[in-house]
Amino acid sequence: MSIAALRALALTALCFLCGSGPAIAATGVTDDTGAVLPMTGPAQRIVSLAPGATEMLFAAGAGGRILATVRDSDTPEAARRIERIGDANAISYERLLALKPDAVVVWEDLSNRLMVESLRKLRLPLYFVRVRKLEDVAQSVRRMGALAGTAPVADAAAAELEQRIARLTRVKPRGEPQRVFYMIWAEPLYTVGGRHIITDAIQRCGGRNIFDDIEFPAPIVEFENVVKRDPDVIILSAPPITARDWRERWQRFTTIRAVETGRLITFTDRRLDRMGPTSIDAVESLCAILKPTAPGDASRRP
Repeated sequence: MSIAALRALALTALCFLCGSGPAIAATGVTDDTGAVLPMTGPAQRIVSLAPGATEMLFAAGAGGRILATVRDSDTPEAARRIERIGDANAISYERLLALKPDAVVVWEDLSNRLMVESLRKLRLPLYFVRVRKLEDVAQSVRRMGALAGTAPVADAAAAELEQRIARLTRVKPRGEPQRVFYMIWAEPLYTVGGRHIITDAIQRCGGRNIFDDIEFPAPIVEFENVVKRDPDVIILSAPPITARDWRERWQRFTTIRAVETGRLITFTDRRLDRMGPTSIDAVESLCAILKPTAPGDASRRP
């Protein structure tokens, strides 16, 4: 073969690599944590182990690649038809292995740590999602486009999400921000910490999460801790019947300002809990329920 032919062949190969995505061809795909998942091509067989990740994959144009997911992955509508292999705490490892996935998408902060360790021991190809602020949602969608080889769709979706986030109203409180306790479960008492997207949403609504100093996304706290931190508002993130039971639990804590003023508010929009692209749509409804009952209420404390 002539030198000219060799050069032409090399140039053709280089162009092919550039067109198919140099990150995948050279080393692999970088996830939200900065870890590199070794790959030789786009993931064709994906398992999503978090509802928010499932929603992101659909937004990135990779919904058709999802072979299985977990309970509560119900957005978009097409996600309801995907096989379930467990939930955020426990899955069927036998079924997962049988699916032979190219990538298993795991939510770094919320997936059960023992489950993640088991996945590592099985040497499964793990791709981690990390979302702590609303802006992170768009970036995660963009990276999933690289994972699945659907970058044009993912980039367009991410750009739209960034525009929607930019249009969100950021409430400036009069005086001190409202002190908010966000309740997501009763036994044990779960809330959100500083590394949760809901804390960012509360700040955008002119409030402050009373447990934003805890560097964990969903910590367990004690009722006595809530009493000490004395929130202005308690948000009960639950269906109405469950929220009614939770409200009754709080009635005995009469020294809490939120109980004293009757600001125990039911919030039924679970999109924020899922932390997918539709969480952006839920921020305005959160801001609506966090409006002070009267001008200056947020800053009047005993």
